[in-house]
Amino acid sequence: MSASAKKPKGGPKTARGKQASSQNSLVHGATSNNVVNAEQRDLVERYEHELTAFYKPESPLEKLQIQRIALCKAKLDALYELELVKLQIARADLEGNPKLALDRVHPNEDLTRSFAQTLGKGRPLSLPMNLTPELLETFSEEIKNAGGKLDQDDDLRAQLPRLGEFIDAAAERLKISGYSVIVRLGSSIQELFNDGEKGHSDLTKLLYLGLEVMESKARGDEVYVIKENSKQVQEDVDTKKINDSLSAITKLNSIVFRAQEVSKEFDRMQDLLLRSVTLGGEESDRLLRYQTTWERRLSSAIGELLALQAKNSR
Repeated sequence: MSASAKKPKGGPKTARGKQASSQNSLVHGATSNNVVNAEQRDLVERYEHELTAFYKPESPLEKLQIQRIALCKAKLDALYELELVKLQIARADLEGNPKLALDRVHPNEDLTRSFAQTLGKGRPLSLPMNLTPELLETFSEEIKNAGGKLDQDDDLRAQLPRLGEFIDAAAERLKISGYSVIVRLGSSIQELFNDGEKGHSDLTKLLYLGLEVMESKARGDEVYVIKENSKQVQEDVDTKKINDSLSAITKLNSIVFRAQEVSKEFDRMQDLLLRSVTLGGEESDRLLRYQTTWERRLSSAIGELLALQAKNSR
């Protein structure tokens, strides 16, 4: 058979493939019939010592089989350890990428998901004007009991006492009216709904608020009576804006509640993913092939040793 007709050798053909292949024995030694580092050599020698003490080989062939068994066992140990390390790396990658678990629970990129990610990291939610999930739930319950909105002649503090206390405290802190507080709160929440759209400075917001009140008055819109500290103050306000703010509060409460549920489910899903983490198909198959090869060699070497000892004992 001519040289040109010879069957081509297998193995990698590209420079990159050859480079990767040349590193295999340096990583785990699975493709080498010899020890690849001092640690593996020490392990082989230890196994040889233990096997010799147990089997007490007498002939050179028996001693050769002891060496083969020790080498095969050391190679398998290296492969099993490599698989464990790779699984630990895969787990670490998953722990560092919670998005994988969150995608299973809530694939939509929205405010609920953003809140769930924050809660999943153990951080508190950053809500407008010092709101908390507990306050949101309380205010939403009040708004629900009030029928979801207020009419022109309704007293906000009588209908929504806890929200009224919050408004009074914020008004005192910010040195603005209660109406300005509720409108600002609604606007801030709406900014969250609009995917964090950048707002204006507080001063600019107040200027816009003044323009809105003037426009509302010019349109002849209904006015809303707000009582502050038992003293009735007549202020030109837009009833619709008040109710829009109330609606925004209840909507935000629903989103926060859902985010809390998603966060709990996310924790459970991530735990399941970590428990079921596996290596990639190609990598797993390669390790399995190496392990199977050395397991067969180990079994064969043990069988041959036992056969030799049985023959020599006759």
